[in-house]
Amino acid sequence: MKFLKKIFSKIFSKTTFTFLAIILQLGFYFLLDYLLERIMNEIPGRFGPFTFSGLISVSVNLIISLFFIVRIVIRDMPPDAKVSWIILIAIAPIAGALLYLLFSQQRLSRKKFRHFAKIREDLKEYITSDNDYSDLLGPYAGISRYLYNEANAIPHRYSDIEYFPTGELFWDALVRELEKAEKYIFMEYFIIDYGVMWSTVEDILLRKKAQGVVIKLMYDDFGCIPHVGTDFCKKMRKKGIECYRFNKFTPLATARHNNRDHRKITVIDGRVGFMGGTNIADEYVNITHPFGQWKDSSVMLKGAAVQNLITLFISMYGSLTNTDWSDISQYIPEYYEDYGESTGILQPFGDGPKPVFKDHVAEKCILDMINRSTEYMYIMTPYLIIDNNLQSALCSAAQRGVDVRIITPRIPDKKIVFWITRRNYINLNKAGVKIYEYLPGFIHSKCYLSDDTLGLCGTMNMDYRSLLHHFECGVWMYKTTCLRDMKADFEATFAVSELMTEETIKQTLPKRIVSAIGSIFSPLL
Repeated sequence: MKFLKKIFSKIFSKTTFTFLAIILQLGFYFLLDYLLERIMNEIPGRFGPFTFSGLISVSVNLIISLFFIVRIVIRDMPPDAKVSWIILIAIAPIAGALLYLLFSQQRLSRKKFRHFAKIREDLKEYITSDNDYSDLLGPYAGISRYLYNEANAIPHRYSDIEYFPTGELFWDALVRELEKAEKYIFMEYFIIDYGVMWSTVEDILLRKKAQGVVIKLMYDDFGCIPHVGTDFCKKMRKKGIECYRFNKFTPLATARHNNRDHRKITVIDGRVGFMGGTNIADEYVNITHPFGQWKDSSVMLKGAAVQNLITLFISMYGSLTNTDWSDISQYIPEYYEDYGESTGILQPFGDGPKPVFKDHVAEKCILDMINRSTEYMYIMTPYLIIDNNLQSALCSAAQRGVDVRIITPRIPDKKIVFWITRRNYINLNKAGVKIYEYLPGFIHSKCYLSDDTLGLCGTMNMDYRSLLHHFECGVWMYKTTCLRDMKADFEATFAVSELMTEETIKQTLPKRIVSAIGSIFSPLL
């Protein structure tokens, strides 16, 4: 069974379906091209040195190329993605046009969009605030207002936050807090996998359900197919757990599969919440070791800031159900504990694809941190496949004397992505950005720290998929007490990582070729 599960996970990995769809579409292109060629060969006559069939074939490809290239140029789309689509259509007009029509669109159905809009309207009372703490934030008030305006994220001053530098510490705290649940438990995860971790969590959920605690569980169907299969939701419902799967998997080539729920959120009784990179699977807490030592990070929130997680969860959960969410007061505590003025400002927020969100919120937040850095900018990310905006900001920061350091894995979970990541080291390294590779294994942390002042911990990787396509979440922190713990974690991780140099960055010729091609089309994957 383990062998079959391993084979299945390879076949249905997170990006395999996209590649299979591309291969199928290219196969269709060649078949269509072959049939057209056969038909046109039956057309008699010549025009000078050219056959009529050849002229028709060239004309059709030229018209398709020009039409779609103009359409791409005038479309509101990141420049990197425009270049990728134009190259693809120039190489294979018919196949490129088909892939563009199938995979480039991110628009929701009108019904779905109206549903999201209604939920936001229902939650309006709980996502508005009169206090923006601009007097305390000073020059950082602008980005805080941006998160409030674009992501409905309220800033909070008197809440508490604890940083967990490993999945094991997160798991210990999660189990401890789940055991305390009295009213409800909300859980939203990209990946759930059978094993020790899920068995422990499931046992608690079932016991709490028997005690009258409301359990709501949501997971990304595409992300979980290799792990729990397609019948997991039915199994949970039979056990009495309210369970929904986000974006149900269908064996069709469609851009809908790009928009996955990559969030990891737990809310317990409205008094405590968790978010970060850790999924509910054994490798995240180092029970199993598919890629060496797994390094992850998460945070635990307490106090009024948890309300942001409640509205985040309900917004997504509500998009999957017909529940009336006009009154969520039953999930809001009567009062929140005051954790004092020294806790800094916390602002948990969500992000997602357009048009659900008007802007790429997480990327703007990261860019602001980089551009404001004066002493140092530290980053942990499993992938480093970034657009020109982020690359320019990192290079500019290093060139003006900021100590910019990025930690990525030494042992990758996806080899081609790893080769593309390494290719992106080159320009950053030349500008003075220091790249470290975590020697014990795989870095899955998504952490950003600047000048002992700003911090960000969440689910967003530094790649196109996270920053453009996925539903993500994170917490923006200003002078919170846990920034010291984050810095200590960075320093400890630097100590067990290798600083990459011009020599160690070099890759073999086949890897350079594959990574070059992958870099061209990475905005599309």
